[in-house]
Amino acid sequence: MASRANEKRVSIVVLGDFGRSPRMQYHALSLSKHKFQVDVVAYKGSEPLQEITSSENIHLHYLKDVPKFLSNLPKSMQYILKTLWQSFYLFWAMMTIPRMGCILLQNPPAIPSLPVCWFVSVIRECFLFVDFHNYGYTVMAMNSEKKRWIVTLAEWCEKFFSRRVDKSICVTKAMKEDLNNNWNVRASVFYDCAPDIFHPISLKEKHNFFMKMSEEHKQFKSRSSENNGELTRFTKKVGNEYEMLPDRPALIVSSTSWTEDEDFSILLDALQDYELVARITGEVPDVLVCITGKGPLKSHYEELIKEREFSHVEILTLWLKFEDYPTILACADLGVSLHSSSSGLDLPMKVVDMFGCGLPVAAFAFNCIDELVTEGINGTIFEDYRQLSKQLQSLFRGFPKRRTRLHTFRENLERTSSLRWDENWNHTVAPLLREIFGRKFLLENC
Repeated sequence: MASRANEKRVSIVVLGDFGRSPRMQYHALSLSKHKFQVDVVAYKGSEPLQEITSSENIHLHYLKDVPKFLSNLPKSMQYILKTLWQSFYLFWAMMTIPRMGCILLQNPPAIPSLPVCWFVSVIRECFLFVDFHNYGYTVMAMNSEKKRWIVTLAEWCEKFFSRRVDKSICVTKAMKEDLNNNWNVRASVFYDCAPDIFHPISLKEKHNFFMKMSEEHKQFKSRSSENNGELTRFTKKVGNEYEMLPDRPALIVSSTSWTEDEDFSILLDALQDYELVARITGEVPDVLVCITGKGPLKSHYEELIKEREFSHVEILTLWLKFEDYPTILACADLGVSLHSSSSGLDLPMKVVDMFGCGLPVAAFAFNCIDELVTEGINGTIFEDYRQLSKQLQSLFRGFPKRRTRLHTFRENLERTSSLRWDENWNHTVAPLLREIFGRKFLLENC
């Protein structure tokens, strides 16, 4: 494989919407910074980062969408034909890319991308590098419509081809141990890290963002009759001075892909409890909950939201431009993660982004969450809606006039030297690429 390893060209494969795959986008940017030519093979959907679309080193190759008529077929037939369709077009795209030196594959999904990419790596004499975000078969198992034999076959296939890759990285220590002990796969831990775009912002920047949002969403508009200066529901500008309003609501942000591994009924039930406490005691503030993201279960949960009767709670579902997402995190008072993990071995990148913006988090409890969230230090962990409701009441009682634990969490996040993407990538991924490509092409600035 030495001939192909000398090509400073990496193909990033995402059998999904590349614009909604931030970790793989960051890989592409890091490779580009180190003078690699990067070919991205993925489905077209959300717009990728502007830095990617404007880069001369990054080339986007979009796959042909699966025909919609397949959805009318029986489930088993639908899955088989979809797999064959994806296999053909992925194989074709990979075979037409020039001078391929390495394939960097996102897993999951594993079927058919993992066997197809392995086959291409053999034919084209290039290396296969897999980034394990989770396990594909465990995601499939959460879908009740998937036949058991399909999940069993997918598990066997994923494990079989994973043992044949050249290099692997994964997102947690627990996943590394599981890959080693149960899959016989050697992987390096590469934690998700927030890039520099995720950072705390000034009061002026918050006000400007709230002004922008108030033009599009009534929930951000001022409800005051005051005409002295620029007003939003959260901030005001008088002359050259900016202030947070003392009677503002608390702002909670959650982001989601609206899939089975996030049960938003937990948040809705917790907010219903919170609503009752707000009505009876008046000790907790009104809250605005912004839920960002796209996904298959969005309409289902929007219907559930409409059924709720709130007077002290407002819920807004929206889709933000990528450049606005870090800003709303930096403006929020609390982030909520309902990620439960199909395997129990991955971590929610949304929490990493929230921490990058100095935003404390309330996170759903599962096996690995303590690798990221430390109870009482940078956030809280809950197991059900009752716990979450109590935490919301505790964190917001007396807000915003009284100092709460949220202030302590923010101070702890500020004191903690947060590892950033570039530093972590140079420390973990770059050495693996050096091994693959050899000393002839040393990565720059590593």
